[in-house]
Amino acid sequence: MEVVIKSLHLFSALGIIQRYYTIEARSSEELASEYFTIEQTIDFIKVGFRSGFIESFLFLTLFPFLENIYPSIKLYFFGEKISTFEYYGLIAFSYASIVFTTIFLMILSKYYKGNLTKKALFSLFTGRSISFLIKGAIVYYALIYLAKVSYSNPSVVYDWVDFTKWLFDWFLPMQVSVDDIYTYYYKLVIPALHQTASSIFWSMLIMALLPYFTIFLKGLLNHKKRLDNQEMYEKY
Repeated sequence: MEVVIKSLHLFSALGIIQRYYTIEARSSEELASEYFTIEQTIDFIKVGFRSGFIESFLFLTLFPFLENIYPSIKLYFFGEKISTFEYYGLIAFSYASIVFTTIFLMILSKYYKGNLTKKALFSLFTGRSISFLIKGAIVYYALIYLAKVSYSNPSVVYDWVDFTKWLFDWFLPMQVSVDDIYTYYYKLVIPALHQTASSIFWSMLIMALLPYFTIFLKGLLNHKKRLDNQEMYEKY
């Protein structure tokens, strides 16, 4: 019954879940959850954690720049507001990777058939959720701390701006001074840090919990189906 894979990754974990689904679908009795060992539980949590780390890394890298920095740069340096198309396009692009994988994991709930597939899916989702929550909390407090330091120590901010001026020279078609970037930072970037921190944290929390709702729903439907079958059996 136990499946051993030396190097477990997301797709090999999915293969194991499919095998358990086939076994449970063909079995006339509920299989004991102990067949899914503690070692396998830890391995699946690790797989979910690694998967969540990659997803959330892409999300946390894109989200602040696309949804907050780019519109403020366009407004301050070009005097233009982003269009409605750009606004929704930026949101869709920044959320794309994390939404796609969340939907993929929600679809996996179709493989929930019994105790083995339930434990495997829960272990996978748990590892992913832990990764999301840890990184969400770290980024939240890091951005709040950055805002606090920015307001309390302007000289440090000026040094940061001076050091990163080459980025603005690279992205912007015109030359801007350190003072321009410094003013832009205090007018538009710092006030947006709290909102960005909250948006990232709550988005990560929602995406971490969504797959659980699908498997709970699947479990309820399976339970209802068993009760209906039992009622029909007793009736006839």
